[in-house]
Amino acid sequence: MDQYPTSDKLDKVIKESWSLFKSKFLGGRMEVSTEAPFQHNLANTLRTVGNLHCFSRTEQFFVDLEKREENLLESRKAKYIDITCSYYEYGELVSSAAIELKFKRKYQGADDEARIDAYWDIQCLEKCLKKGYDLAYFMMISNYDLYTKKSREGSTGDTFSMRQGYTTPCKELVPKLKSRENKRIQLKHRYTFHWEEQQGEYFLLLPIKNTNCHELLS
Repeated sequence: MDQYPTSDKLDKVIKESWSLFKSKFLGGRMEVSTEAPFQHNLANTLRTVGNLHCFSRTEQFFVDLEKREENLLESRKAKYIDITCSYYEYGELVSSAAIELKFKRKYQGADDEARIDAYWDIQCLEKCLKKGYDLAYFMMISNYDLYTKKSREGSTGDTFSMRQGYTTPCKELVPKLKSRENKRIQLKHRYTFHWEEQQGEYFLLLPIKNTNCHELLS
């Protein structure tokens, strides 16, 4: 029998895959210039590591891209999750995870929109946990250190801050940008951003929580 409970094993697979992906990305073994190859290369790494952790003939591990989830948001529009992965035993689902990704280069600009979209993804992942996923992670890579620094007080970058060590508030956040004015965001948990810098790249691995602010603070 596997020595790890299934949800713990899935968490181990995700963290090992993230570590391997970072090493190959930094070493030049994976060419990643946009979010699409980030998604596909990470998915392939998850698939390889997940299958290595299938120790019996009764276990199966699956990775899917752009899985459609209904009614995650108040608008009731479908949301496509970047990566989902799941363990099955005897043909029955026993553990699953949802992962959302962001890959931003300095030349792309629009960092305020990226911050709002990141908060939006985190909110969607919280909803995934309420829908039955066991685990959820938000992952981001950027070579733009602006995301990790403090922004001018009252600005969009300050309201939707992702700076190093910042802890998100438990209140509704309303974007001032016209391009994102339809998004209302209220995270159920407090999250603290811990960026890891290597070779001019900034990596964020954020576990999403299944508790409310008044139940547990990060």
